Amino acid sequence: MGGGEEYKIRRKLIENNIVEAIMVLPQDMFYTTNISVTVWILNKNKKIQSRSIGDETRHYRNRENEILFLDLRQIGEPFEKKFIQFNSHHIKDIAATYHTWQQENSKYQNIPEYCYSATIEEVVKKDFSLVPSKYIEFVNRDENIDFDEKMKSLQTEFAKLLKAETASRNDLLNVFKELGYEINIS
Repeated sequence: MGGGEEYKIRRKLIENNIVEAIMVLPQDMFYTTNISVTVWILNKNKKIQSRSIGDETRHYRNRENEILFLDLRQIGEPFEKKFIQFNSHHIKDIAATYHTWQQENSKYQNIPEYCYSATIEEVVKKDFSLVPSKYIEFVNRDENIDFDEKMKSLQTEFAKLLKAETASRNDLLNVFKELGYEINIS
């Protein structure tokens, strides 16, 4: 996937265990582009270690043969009408996912359409691709729909809407008739 120099650089980064996480952001987060931007988190030290950060001590596990993929495209809230931003709750949740994945004895779990921890073997099999959608599970919500049941439900909804439309139309025609401006729609 993607030959040339870009492929060689990506492959070297992966083979040298430097890529820690890949996050694809929502569209319209930046003033200068409306595309989904991908953030690469690089880390030369993915080995087991303990580190004090503020008031807490974090016990990191060995992540040398793993890469965390996060698909954040469905997260965010409107900002200045045409942009998307993460609020403090979004940032806290994303950071918690990332830090949980990094730490020993964590309760990290892959979540469809959100995150996936891939092994280097999986990445190699996908020709060193770092595209999150190649790893993060997609949920096909249409797969389990009973078509006949759904169509009957839609039939009932449309019948109600059409009856309401007819009633509204008749009310409107009566108002104009009472005002002396009858509308004839033969």
